[in-house]
Amino acid sequence: MFGNTIPKPRDANALRMLWTYQIKQCGTYKSRMVCDGNPRHKESITLGHVYANALDATSERLFWAIAAKEGMIAIGFNISNAFVEAPPPKVSLYLYIDDAYKQWWTEYLQLNPILDDCNVVQVKYAIQGHPESARLWEKHIDGILTDHKMLLIMHEPCLYSGIDHSRVLFLHQVDDFALDCKMTGPTETLIDAINQKMCIPVKHLGLITRFNGVDIHQTHYYIKITCQTYLTKMLTEHNWLDTITPNTPVPLTSDNAYTSDH
Repeated sequence: MFGNTIPKPRDANALRMLWTYQIKQCGTYKSRMVCDGNPRHKESITLGHVYANALDATSERLFWAIAAKEGMIAIGFNISNAFVEAPPPKVSLYLYIDDAYKQWWTEYLQLNPILDDCNVVQVKYAIQGHPESARLWEKHIDGILTDHKMLLIMHEPCLYSGIDHSRVLFLHQVDDFALDCKMTGPTETLIDAINQKMCIPVKHLGLITRFNGVDIHQTHYYIKITCQTYLTKMLTEHNWLDTITPNTPVPLTSDNAYTSDH
């Protein structure tokens, strides 16, 4: 991701490092270093094309509807670090070195301490937080799919269709992939083609039970989509699961009972 530590070049695009911390739904603690690409900063940054498609609700419904109608199964895959697979921003980008980076440099990499006059590192790939990164990743994965004769469905962003002995549907939300197929052979072939263009192998997640924040129940007879996991988490965080609900609803203000009850 990064080049060597160097003094900041004159008039270079430089942003601050930003550390994010998260507790995943499975309980795993996760930290990640990104760049702070917020435009409010006084330091200028030169940008290229930043627009990227996002998964549309219609595309996702169509994906699951076709899978149910044609008796397909949906398999999930994930990219460990999608942006590191994509090329760097249009104009060379540098990040200011912070204390956490210096600690990682000496304690994890076991290298000599960074010199005082070396205050930046060059970013060699797309990095999360930079406005161009989503677009760079989308162009990268679109090129791979197009080379494998997968066609983007018109008016449906992030949904592709292809035929290799049997129909294959490919849906992606940034780095989360879902593939529909009646047989696993074409699915594995497509993932192998993607893997050949990746630095880190694609993670095989097996039969999809959850995608894009919703629960997916795939059965022999139907596919059911629910939000049970999300709703349970939300209610638990607000301590609403143990709330005692009244046996009868509160009457409307226009009802005579409303006046007597209040």
